Amino acid sequence: MIIVDYLTKSATRQIIRGFAPIFRNLFDAEADGPFPVLEALEKVPDVFKGSNVEIVADWKLPKKTVAQCEPHNDGTFTIKIRESVYVGAYDKKIWAYQGHICHELCHGFLWSIGYQPIMTRSFDNGEIPAYCSAEWQAKALCGEVMVPYEASIGCQKKRLLLSTTCLKALLTTGKSTN
Repeated sequence: MIIVDYLTKSATRQIIRGFAPIFRNLFDAEADGPFPVLEALEKVPDVFKGSNVEIVADWKLPKKTVAQCEPHNDGTFTIKIRESVYVGAYDKKIWAYQGHICHELCHGFLWSIGYQPIMTRSFDNGEIPAYCSAEWQAKALCGEVMVPYEASIGCQKKRLLLSTTCLKALLTTGKSTN
């Protein structure tokens, strides 16, 4: 997967965590249940007026790009998703594909609240600090949306790393198995 990162205004993990309930509310998702990624995807044109979603033939996106969110000058955006990724998320219920889609939804949300990319590609040592990284912020928000912090408190880190049982329970029921 090709990742192009951009500088944006700073946001801490706590700020990002505070955005998660707002994001979930925009899509009428329960505060602590599983996040309905595909239902949210269908609501993009209603939630973000003028924005849209396109399911595109796999060859229409760069080779290692599974989905991308393209901002427009008027504040809207277009999320493009490879057809194979959408089919995998929808028909096969592949969580990783749903995660990719949620990540792009998070980019759109962050842009809509003022976290647009700052068009510069010159950084000290070639890296963007995480708190100013558009990619880090979208990843962090996606994690907070898909597994709300409060719901993950009962999951032990070691258990999450050794087994997906706890994570699967969180993603399907919104509750820890501990």
